[in-house]
Amino acid sequence: MEKNINIKTGKVKISSRGGARQGAGRPKGSSDKITAKYLLEKAESVIGKEFVVSLLEGYQDTILAGDSRTRVVYEKMILDKVSSTLMETEVTDPTDQIETKRQAFLEAVKALAVIVQDNQDTK
Repeated sequence: MEKNINIKTGKVKISSRGGARQGAGRPKGSSDKITAKYLLEKAESVIGKEFVVSLLEGYQDTILAGDSRTRVVYEKMILDKVSSTLMETEVTDPTDQIETKRQAFLEAVKALAVIVQDNQDTK
């Protein structure tokens, strides 16, 4: 890279129009994507408790407040969390499939409620 030098002053000309700066940009080898795992870990470190516990506490507060719109949002988040951790289930009948999913959801919510209760008991 060739430097521009001012003939009168002998000093290096510095561009005032931007350009590459030393140390600027993403470091080599780093990822430019934020992962869900990273976001969960950050949220948990900021909140100071597990994301699942915080999610269920918010859900409980929403139910007690009678906020049906927010309750639906929480139910979708809980369902996403539960469905991502469930194992595969073999289903042969569509009506059986609905009941199986409902039972799995209820069992997962019960398990999460126990976690929240245990967390509140330790406070």
